[in-house]
Parts: sequence; C-alpha cells; structure tokens
Amino acid sequence: MSSGLREQLRAALRQPVRGEAPVRSDNVTQLADLSLMGGRWFESPQGPGYVVESRYEAGYEHGTVALHRALDLDTVLLAPQCRDPRLAECDASDFLYVDTETTGMGGSGVLVFMAGVAYFEASTLHLDQYFLPSPDYEGGLLGELAERMERASALVSYNGKSFDVPVLETRYILSRMKPRWKELPHLDLLHPNRRLFKGMFESHRLARMEQELLKFEREDDAPSHEAPERYFKFQRTGDPTHLLPVLRHNAWDVLSLVALAAHLSHTCGVEGAPLQAARAAEYAGDHEPAARLFATALESPGLGRTQRVDTLERLARCLGKLGRWEEAEETWAMLAAEPRARRLLPYIERAKIAEHRLKTPARALAVCEEARGLVSRGLIRPGPEPGVLSVSALEGRISRLEQKLGR
Repeated sequence: MSSGLREQLRAALRQPVRGEAPVRSDNVTQLADLSLMGGRWFESPQGPGYVVESRYEAGYEHGTVALHRALDLDTVLLAPQCRDPRLAECDASDFLYVDTETTGMGGSGVLVFMAGVAYFEASTLHLDQYFLPSPDYEGGLLGELAERMERASALVSYNGKSFDVPVLETRYILSRMKPRWKELPHLDLLHPNRRLFKGMFESHRLARMEQELLKFEREDDAPSHEAPERYFKFQRTGDPTHLLPVLRHNAWDVLSLVALAAHLSHTCGVEGAPLQAARAAEYAGDHEPAARLFATALESPGLGRTQRVDTLERLARCLGKLGRWEEAEETWAMLAAEPRARRLLPYIERAKIAEHRLKTPARALAVCEEARGLVSRGLIRPGPEPGVLSVSALEGRISRLEQKLGR
C-alpha cells in the first residue's frame, strides 16, 4: 500500500500517525474547563485527574434511610450473606461503597469513565466521583481510586462482583497496577437482596430496590444505557453538560449502596420482617432461629400464596436439619395440601421421613399410594424421568415398601 493511500485511510478513520504522543499537559491549570461539573483537577503520582466531591451530614436521608445508619452495620450478620467470614471483623465505618460508569458492557476496550466512591470520615459521608476527561488521564483515576481503596476494610457494590470489579480489574492489569482492593471482603448487595426478597418484586435492579425498600424515587434520571453515548458526545464536543445527568445518576447509585447496606443489616437482624430474617438465618446456617421465623412468617396476613409455598418448604427443611422429624413431616403435609403446591415432592419427603426417621414404613407406603392415585388423576405433577420425583421412582419406592412389609 502506498504511503499516500495509507495516510488517506488513517485520516478517514481519524487514526493518529504511529509514534505520535498524545497531546496532554501535565499542568492541571492548562487542562480543559470542566467547571460546570463542579469538581477540581488534582495531581497524582500516576498523572492528573478530575474529581467531583460531595459531602453529606449524618442526618441526610436517602429515601427513608438516614445515611448514618450505615455506621452501625452488624457485620457479624452480614458476613454470612456474602460468604466471607472476614467481613465480621471489619469496621463498618471503613467500608468503601463503589459504583462505576463505563463505555460498554465488557471487553478489554471498555473504559471506566466515572467511578463514584463513598466513605465515612467521622459521621460525615464523603462522595468522590472520579471522572476521565479522556483516556490519557486514566492513570489519575485509577491511581486515586486505588489509594482510596488502600484505606478501606471492605467493598460494597451492587452487582459489582459480576460487572464493576471485572472491568476495573482489566483496566488495572492493562495499566500494570496491582491495587490492594482485590484482597478486600466484598459485600455485593444484589445477591442477598435478590435472595431475601425473592418472589416479592418483578425485578431486583438497583432502581427498583430503591423504590421498594428505600422509598426513593428518581426524577429526570439518565438511564444507565445512555451513559456511554453521553460520554462519547462529551468526547466529540468537549461540552460537559452532556455528563451532568450521568454525574447525578452515579451519585444516586452510590448513595443507594449506603442506604441499602443499612437496610440489609436491619432486615437480617430483626423480626419486623420475619420472612426475610428467616431466609437470612437459613442462608447463614442458623436453622433454629430460621425455623422460628419461618413459622412466624406463615402467620403474616400479607403473605402471598407463592411465598407461603416457599416458606412451608423452607420451614420443613429447617425442621429436618434440626431433627424435629414429626414437625417436619407435618409441615410437608401442610405443603401438600396447598393449592399451588401440586407437586410430588412433599409426598416423597413425607414418605422418607416416615420410613427412615419415624420407622413407620406402613405410613410411608400409605403416603406413596395416595400420591400415586393423585398422579394418575393428574392432580399432582411428577418430576421428569428418570429422576427421584418421577413416576418410575415412585413405583419403585412403593414396590420396595411392599416387600419390606411382606406384602
């Protein structure tokens, strides 16, 4: 290819000539005017960067939750919810709440163009939003973010384990940086909230959980999918007004992390929400309080039918783990009688308890024969062949019990 044609193609694609250094001033006083964003330029060992700083006093409420409640998180209760016992030893006042805005959903070419972090100093919540004016300043953003993480005892995010952390990890690897944050306990709020509030909401996205749990309504919010295009518009025009809605969106995201962490700690530790507290205790392996709380939840007038079915099954399993076999068998029977629980499972579980735990094979056979009759009439659903809940497995169980009883 001739050099002239190569230059024409390069110009058409707006590619720089190989070997040209990017134009950048290391003097922050000569950098682009981003004053409309309300932040400041800073110098760091990794290069200059830009940050927008906000401060919230202890009594500030995000929705119905005062932010200072996050200072009193019960880390002992929260540690099992993220399967990391190290969290129990952490001081909640040293948590770092992290949310990012990126130029895409994945891949090595995706940039983190905004990283919002919140942390407490005394009773004041500091919200710092590091912004990437252009890829040339990534060192400043990543360096300051890493320095902030050095002071944290744990990270808090929403879907951060699946999104924010992998994207940041890629950027740090490409920048040849090894921040300490990979060693920190990480409380990803998406997973416990999805588990504790299963069946209650159509979606567990952050914006929906804000509405349902915090009673926080966003007004004139810029949706997440608009963030990359707004950043690209800023890159093309140099006009920071395109990014003001993204800045506010990111700030709301981070404040919601703080409030949701406080809400989660409260939910796991009180009986005002017995179903969620029971699910948290069950997940933590505390089956005694879980069974008590599941039983309390069954008496709640607002419990939906689907939630009732799920609660009965969980209660029966907790009672089994506690060795309270008669109560467990009775609970499985209650589940079998539920209109929305037309499954073979509770009958099989009753039969197993009767035969192996209560040593009453005749009772086990009677339960299985009842189930066979209901299956034949299409009143309960068996599982797929050749599983343990299939028709063939049920017939095999009946045959074995008949032989055991000498029939």
